Amino acid sequence: MILIAAGEELKNIDRKTEGKLFQQYPAVRWRGAMGMRDVLAHTYFHVDAEQLFNICKNDIPTMIATLETMLSDLQQAERN
Repeated sequence: MILIAAGEELKNIDRKTEGKLFQQYPAVRWRGAMGMRDVLAHTYFHVDAEQLFNICKNDIPTMIATLETMLSDLQQAERN
């Protein structure tokens, strides 16, 4: 459920920033993260558990680090 909620919020951010914010942070496959939300929400019983585990293990830490960088960058921009 957390991945579904995160994917939905990523879609909202992408819409509000007209796709420009995520372009600045190419370390994450944003479209893939947003698409994962759709897969989990609509075809939950057909999700490959091993693939999902690997995404959580390998991709989520990079996403978290990138989101932390984004927050820091946005806070810095507000100060300037």
